[in-house]
Amino acid sequence: MNNFSKLWVFQSRRFLTLEEIQDINKILTNFLKTWAAHGADLKSELTIIKNKFIIIAVDENQAKATGCSIDKLNQCIRQIDQKYQLDLLNRLWVSYEDDKGEITTVPMNSFKEKIKSAQISPETYIYNLAISTSKEFDEKFRLPLKESWARIFM
Repeated sequence: MNNFSKLWVFQSRRFLTLEEIQDINKILTNFLKTWAAHGADLKSELTIIKNKFIIIAVDENQAKATGCSIDKLNQCIRQIDQKYQLDLLNRLWVSYEDDKGEITTVPMNSFKEKIKSAQISPETYIYNLAISTSKEFDEKFRLPLKESWARIFM
């Protein structure tokens, strides 16, 4: 994804099964083959990491994703969401790593409570869904709470 200037992260509220990953890969790969903005093909890439995060990246040096093309991506994601009930477009779920390094995903209000009750420490790794470039992915996708977007809840 290093050459891709724009990206979107979609988080499942639960871990995906192998069968779901295979089907989602197929659906999104087929979508990306025909994804275009104002008639220009979008050079894009799909990655699913940790059985939870679906990442779509676009090389905007080739062609920029536009409002209509982004709407089409979100429509495709909604179809996957309806099929598997993953809550992919809901940004009010937060993923973090527990003491064993396992990823836990909870609603925002539970996340805030866990910080207040010290179940989540400043050193706990948090996943950032608001990143939008490959550079941000490399530098800010997984950060300790004290360095993350969620530090405001400490």
